[in-house]
This record gives sequence, C-alpha cells and structure tokens, in this order.
Amino acid sequence: MATAVAFAHLLLFLVLVSPVACYSASPSHRCDWCPRWSTASLLPPDATITGAACGYGGPAAAAELADGSFHIAAVNTGFFRQGQACGACYQLRCRGRSACAKDDVKVVVVADVPETNSTGGGERFMLTKDAFAALTTTGADGQPAVDVDFRRIPCAYKSKNLAVRVEETSSRDKGHLAVRFLYQGGQTDIVAVEVARAEIPGATATTQSTAAPSLTTWQYMTQREGSPGVWRTSRTPAGPLRLRLVVTAGSGGKWLRAEGVVLPAEWQAGAVYDTGLRVTDVAASTCGGASCSASGDGEEE
Repeated sequence: MATAVAFAHLLLFLVLVSPVACYSASPSHRCDWCPRWSTASLLPPDATITGAACGYGGPAAAAELADGSFHIAAVNTGFFRQGQACGACYQLRCRGRSACAKDDVKVVVVADVPETNSTGGGERFMLTKDAFAALTTTGADGQPAVDVDFRRIPCAYKSKNLAVRVEETSSRDKGHLAVRFLYQGGQTDIVAVEVARAEIPGATATTQSTAAPSLTTWQYMTQREGSPGVWRTSRTPAGPLRLRLVVTAGSGGKWLRAEGVVLPAEWQAGAVYDTGLRVTDVAASTCGGASCSASGDGEEE
C-alpha cells in the first residue's frame, strides 16, 4: 500500500510542478491559438470515423459526441499521443481567404489516422463531410485540404457524466482490470488512476477537492505503450469497486473521487459504467501535445 500511495503522490507532485505553456484572459479556455502549421482535410470517401479507437463503440455511440455543435474528428498519430487525445475537444479556424468559411468548427477527437508525407510535421485533422463543409467555402467538393489554426477548448456533455469502459482483456477471476474513460468534460488530461474496494455497496455520493484524499487501500493503475488511453492493474480488489483519479487543472492537479460503487461486484468486460463525476476544470496548458503560446490573436467566441 505504501508503494501505491507514494506513486500517486509522486504523480501529483509532477503535475503540480509541470510547466505552464500559455494563458488567456478568458476563463472558458486559457490557451490562445497554437502557432503550429496544421491542416484539416476531408475523410476519404471509403473511410468512416466510428470512435472505436477511443472506446466509444460504433457510429451511434460516436454520434452522441456531436451534442452542442461539436463534430467528431480524427487526428494524425503523433498528435493522438497514444490515445491521450481521445475525447479532447478542439476549435479549428480556416487560415486563408479564398477557401475559408466565416465560422469556426468545433471537433471531438475519437480516432487517429496514419502519418503521411503531407503532414509536414504539423497537426492533421481529418473531418467528416459536414464538418469540412462548415469550415470551407468550397464544401466537400474538390478541396483536398486547408491550413488551419487550432486550440483546445472545454468539452461539454449535457447528458453524460464521466464514464468508464471495462476493456475486453479484463478478467475478474485473474484480478486483471483494464479501463478507459469516456465523456470527459472540461479541458483536462487524466494523469493518475487508482482503484479500491467500495466499502458501502450502493452509495452514489461523490466528492471533489484539490487536496489528496485520506490514505486507504488504493491500488494504482498504469498505462502501457500500444494501448491508447487504457489504464490497467493486475491486482484488482474483489467485490464492488470505486475509483479516484487526478486531472490536470490550472497549473496543478486535482483529485476526483467516487465515494460509492462505480463497478459492481460482478462487473463485466465490455460494459460501460457511470462514475457519477463531472469534470469541468480548465487546464492552463491546452494545446495537447503541441507547444502553445499567447502569440495568437486571442480571439474569443
């Protein structure tokens, strides 16, 4: 237990001292437009974005992300960051005059696309027909790609709490648990996850605080290369389970803890469970893998 607690505290310390890349006067999102060469292009006619790469399932599940005028999108592998970009929201604006529409486009990342020579080392967004048509004056016809500015913005899921999906590789009998998080609101990254046995079955209350919760028998979970956005442990406690996690917030970290049962005693691989938590925090460093500065115009919505 001491090792797990020390590990979690070390992660929190690293979050608290991590450098802040940019700020903005707006409380809704603190990063100006990222000064990186980026492009947006239309998905090929034979390609679709289902959201499966990030655990959202088929087209019907991915379509739920479009609430609040957001479109679903894919990004190049480097920007995907081995799944850390899953569920992140971005605002894109077309750069240039002849091919650009007046309005910006908001997207939620649900998949990655292979790197190509056309990326030029920058970020590449692959958009659905509706999203690309809204971004350009030429719509979806005859326009291979456009240059764009982008910035990360808060996600807002009107009817969704933070959910956890149990991966198919999980096994109660062997004590193996692998999960990924869905519908993460706000504008933060999850940087630590721990699991513990729920002492009060059926409880649903949740608490949130900037201080670390009191010590208990928590088991930390880790991420592995090649498993986008998946947190796992081979020492899962028996019985109903609760979770706690650390998200980046401002220039530090914030603990979120579900006090009651998140996963029932008979949890099932492939099932999705509601944590009861809502993530609304806005992080200070918001480009998500790309350097960000206040050199942009800072134009707000």
